[in-house]
Amino acid sequence: MNRTGRLLLFGFALLVGAAAPKPPAAIRILDSDVDVDYPAEFTFSIEAESDVTIQTVELEFGLIGRDCTPDVNIMTPEDFEPSGRIDAAWTWETTSLGVLPPGMRIWWRWRLVDAAGGEVRTEKDWMVWIDDVHDWKVLQSGNILLYWYRGTEAYNREFLQAAEAARDLLRKDVGTWPDLDIRVYLYGSNRDLKEALEGEPEWIGGLSFDANQRTIMIGIDPGNEAWGKATISHELAHTAVDSIMGGCWASIPLWLNEGIAMYAEGEQEAVYGEALVDAIYYDRLFSLRSISDEYQMVEGDPILTYAESYSVVSFMIGEYGQEEIRRLLQTLGRGYSYDYSLIDALGVDMDGLEEAWRKAIGADPMQKSSAAAPTLAMPESTLPPSILSLAESTPMPTPTAPAAVAADAETEDPTRTVFSEFWMAVCLLMGICLTGLGSAVVLIACVRGARSAADPRRRA
Repeated sequence: MNRTGRLLLFGFALLVGAAAPKPPAAIRILDSDVDVDYPAEFTFSIEAESDVTIQTVELEFGLIGRDCTPDVNIMTPEDFEPSGRIDAAWTWETTSLGVLPPGMRIWWRWRLVDAAGGEVRTEKDWMVWIDDVHDWKVLQSGNILLYWYRGTEAYNREFLQAAEAARDLLRKDVGTWPDLDIRVYLYGSNRDLKEALEGEPEWIGGLSFDANQRTIMIGIDPGNEAWGKATISHELAHTAVDSIMGGCWASIPLWLNEGIAMYAEGEQEAVYGEALVDAIYYDRLFSLRSISDEYQMVEGDPILTYAESYSVVSFMIGEYGQEEIRRLLQTLGRGYSYDYSLIDALGVDMDGLEEAWRKAIGADPMQKSSAAAPTLAMPESTLPPSILSLAESTPMPTPTAPAAVAADAETEDPTRTVFSEFWMAVCLLMGICLTGLGSAVVLIACVRGARSAADPRRRA
């Protein structure tokens, strides 16, 4: 039998092998659990047995995040030894791997393979990384889950009502609200919150986790209930905006993001109105471009940034309406520039919007020097970093292309043989992916083509 015939037989043998079904798994899961020791670590454990040796045990886990965000980590218990019965565990020491903020939702499952080729994955399970110091209770309204431990149910229901009001307002005027659950954790004091937030700055009073985490944490001291209700509404708005944008390359102007959050709070404190009135009178308004990517300060305080943001968003909702605001957020979520998104949704770029807003509030027109030329180009797409990366990966080496064969070669060249063998191998791999008579035809054609490519007499 010539070499071509042997290659074809080998290819068919591979096809038959690829089509053979995997043996049924004989692995039986006896127990799967996680033990939390907040805030230091948590331990995943698995017990299983099989009629044959269990050779592979892997823990797969990650944080819930956007679809394009790497979210799978794979770990093997260090003390695992192949056996017919296994009792394995792996511990995540959070302090050694970086601070894991509380409120994060984590998924995990186990993958086991035995010596007979049987493979089993446990059902994906979930947990919320939150302290177990407090006796958490929960109130629910739709997809809003409010967790609390201080005060009475009636007292905490007032905070839930504030969240409901923000939800109704965002649905009506901004046209957005997440479909999945949102978890709000109310700490009974700012001190309790700080004790839970190991490694976070001292000034923090509340925070929300985006990228589909939909978790909010707020510390409310007795007497600060009004501030607490406004903060819940504010953070819920950020969560809602993040959910409608949702793209891996989403970017939103600071004034739009904070303006919607301020709008969700409802009536504003007098200090914001006073700051805006003074800025209009003295012609000291910030341009929208200057508060698109960073807060601007007046005597070390960004109150005017917030005041302008709220005013502009209120103007946009009244002037353009819910559908246009929703379209703007969706376009920004697909990664388009600020100006392009505004033109697409509202028909004006950022400078045109600012001029219309200034006219509406009785402010002087923009100074020409502050009106930069709009940018309508799409931003370069850049994959975001993983929310949490526990395993480093090394890319596969790039294969080296075979050496070129000189067109006027008259004698046997070893590189010509390498070229022919390379194409034959490629053809065999293609044949594996195909089935039946069609694969045989492709294999024969490819082999002939490879032989022709290697024969200098058939070249142009």
